[in-house]
Amino acid sequence: MPTNILFILVDGLRADQCFGDNKKSNTPFLDSLLTKGPYFKNTYASADGTIISLNCTFNSKFQFETGIRSRKLMLLEDNHIQNLKNSGYYISGLIPNLTSLKPLKEYFQNNDCTFDNNPPYETLPTGMTQKIISLLNLLKNKQPWFCYIHLFDLHPLREGKKPSKIEEFQTDVFGDSLYSQTVSSIDHYLQKISEHVNFNNTLLVLTADHGERIPHDDKAAFQYEPEFKSVKSIGKKILPNATHNASGKLFGKIKKSLGNIKSEQASKQLTNYQKRSRDPYFTLSLYDEMLHIPFFISGLNLKSQIISKQISTLQIFPTILSLVEIPYRKTKYNESLTELINGNDIIEKDIFLHTIPYQEKSPLDKIGLRTNKFKYFRNSSNTKKNVHLYNLENDPDENNNIAKDYPSVIQKMEQTLDEIQQNSSKLEEHLSEEEDKIISEELKKMGYM
Repeated sequence: MPTNILFILVDGLRADQCFGDNKKSNTPFLDSLLTKGPYFKNTYASADGTIISLNCTFNSKFQFETGIRSRKLMLLEDNHIQNLKNSGYYISGLIPNLTSLKPLKEYFQNNDCTFDNNPPYETLPTGMTQKIISLLNLLKNKQPWFCYIHLFDLHPLREGKKPSKIEEFQTDVFGDSLYSQTVSSIDHYLQKISEHVNFNNTLLVLTADHGERIPHDDKAAFQYEPEFKSVKSIGKKILPNATHNASGKLFGKIKKSLGNIKSEQASKQLTNYQKRSRDPYFTLSLYDEMLHIPFFISGLNLKSQIISKQISTLQIFPTILSLVEIPYRKTKYNESLTELINGNDIIEKDIFLHTIPYQEKSPLDKIGLRTNKFKYFRNSSNTKKNVHLYNLENDPDENNNIAKDYPSVIQKMEQTLDEIQQNSSKLEEHLSEEEDKIISEELKKMGYM
């Protein structure tokens, strides 16, 4: 019997809240997956944002091959969804109704394949659970099928908002932060969804696009800003309407400045990892908290095991395709992980890194490389600017920048970066003026701009 594939991606899900010593969330469903197949505990995305990361995953190519500054999903001619379609799979899914994800939507054969992306987003406790169950029931008449589910339950946290209907999970039983409590909520509803999956003929894959910050003591930098409620109220009453916009901007600058001072004072005794955990959510970053993601595979009577090799998201789909016996186009960096699953060894792949793009090119853009021992990154256009090097074996939280002490390591990293990019074709994205405008408006609604 052909194998169905249920691919669940939780936007912004960190690996350390799914498995490991730092896990604070309560996740009996995810824990159960550990007994039903392999878990790749060192899986890393190549970018700190959704679209660039998905381009890497769906094409098994690094971002310079799919558009280093892409703001729209780029599905190349030989992308993995096309491969599944060519192999007779019914392609379905449920994704946010975003212009940037439209190329994926065009593959879906089910009618109701999007959910509302206007805040507050549809999430598992507010209707998504039933939508997914209904879709799975529909798929019982479609064999074999591939179903991609993109969950937005963690996304409100990126905007400093409380997820809907999280109250019953806001106790220490479910975690010590709003983030870990939301992960516990996600796990609760995934358990309900799993009851409608026939694991005898279905492969379940659960992963993420990127990680996320969890503010130290659950308090982000913006929460140190004074509210000025009474001042605002008085100002609106006594100032002419024509001045409200300008005065609002002025108060905004004052609030931010005072908030920064208070935040710096409160963070004096913190480690670098703890300090940057309070950075604004959309600060460009190549630290592991933004790149380390979970990767579960469950079903097909696969052996339960924890695999510690460094894994790239470029290897996710090749592994899926190998397990369901579908050929794929192999490259140096997208090797299937079936050899590892079968108990054999493979050579770990270096992972090319690049931050997501702001609307305009920014001096904050970063490029880098992750090996199993070192993390290296610097300014994307200047090899001597903003240079960082971390020994991941001795300093997994990336607190101590050792760039000045190891010039030979940096030289080797630069050579590898050159080799990776020189041996590959480069692609630049071309958006129509209308698409660019719509995507910008959507990003503003979601707090990105």
